[in-house]
Amino acid sequence: MITVSHTERLSSASLRVDRPRWVAGIAFVAGAFVAGARILVAGHGNIASFIVVGAHHVRGRVPRGIPVTSGQGYDGQFYYRMALAPLNFHHTAYGIQMDTLSRFERIAYPAFAWLVAAGRSSLVPWSLVIVNVLGLGCLGALGAVIARDAGRHSCWGLLLPSYFGFVWVLSRDLAEIVTATFVVAGVVALHRNRSVVAGVAFSVGVLSRETALLVIGLLAVERPLSWLYDRLVAKMTRSAPAGDAGLEEGAKTPTISWVLPGFVFVAWQLVARLATGSWPLLTSGQRNLGTPFVGIVQGFRHYLGLLPSRSATLWFAELFILVAVIVAAAVALRTTTARLYERAAWLAYGVLALTVAPGIWLGDVGFRSLDDLYLFSCIILLSSRQRLRVPGVLVAGGWTVVAIELIKFV
Repeated sequence: MITVSHTERLSSASLRVDRPRWVAGIAFVAGAFVAGARILVAGHGNIASFIVVGAHHVRGRVPRGIPVTSGQGYDGQFYYRMALAPLNFHHTAYGIQMDTLSRFERIAYPAFAWLVAAGRSSLVPWSLVIVNVLGLGCLGALGAVIARDAGRHSCWGLLLPSYFGFVWVLSRDLAEIVTATFVVAGVVALHRNRSVVAGVAFSVGVLSRETALLVIGLLAVERPLSWLYDRLVAKMTRSAPAGDAGLEEGAKTPTISWVLPGFVFVAWQLVARLATGSWPLLTSGQRNLGTPFVGIVQGFRHYLGLLPSRSATLWFAELFILVAVIVAAAVALRTTTARLYERAAWLAYGVLALTVAPGIWLGDVGFRSLDDLYLFSCIILLSSRQRLRVPGVLVAGGWTVVAIELIKFV
């Protein structure tokens, strides 16, 4: 009689799940579980509670079944409003008034929700959640591909969809998951020299959130960046510059990978300009950017004064985990095989994080606006020889705690 040891069974199970589709399934099921539990517990069976429509932005009758809360509400109300009719550029529609024209440039997420709902307004509250759950699954698969390319087990790819900020995004019908999915899809496509696919993916990314433009800009200047990087390294090591032959393969990426998304972004800005009379991009910076370090200092002081409250404890725990992942990525720069534009994006998003407006640091939303920095930190980590156990445990713990909190409370 042949027996199989416990260790061999574990090894066999590990090999079976070492597939991107398994990782996608795990991320999808986890997201669906959180969404379902939140609907039943915090939402009391009403999925429309995810939208958080604020009375301050209500100008008339909102669609039936959509609850209205006191105050400003949350950003999901504007994505819901656009998902009802993506090409409706009126300042007020369906009883909801837009707070700024910059919302119209983030059309990808509501457009996907509109498509999934087949244009039926009654299904939009569901489709907004479904799109984000599907996005988490796709993000898991893409992370698994990056992990396997680096010789790691596919399950390490779960680092990407496991950002605690994405639990907030899922719970409030926000666009960051869609942006992250298509930006990472573009990164993976470039790893496989599929520049047209990358261009299409990045195009969706920039139509979801304008922060994706930073990646496009770095791709556009990657060749001169590589030239400069070679000479800096040569100067520090006192060796001869590598010249054009030393430029990494990615520096020769066909221009369509960044020209196409740039063209698509400008074209949509023009459409919005013709429809509204203003350029959406010019109305967003003043709301999201501020004096460097002011936002984080204000956030630190604010939550320090609230200790030991639940919100303050959670804020400091999330900040600690995010900083731990960023520091781990900084250490991994010595061994990572991430392309130069990916490392430059990590650095640029880090600098950008220090200049975001105080409101982003003061909100109880799990630092969801810093997801770009987290994602490129993970890409650097996955592509390195760095041990991932400590960051993995911290991220898993943070995700679990935030998920429990958001299942309990709206």
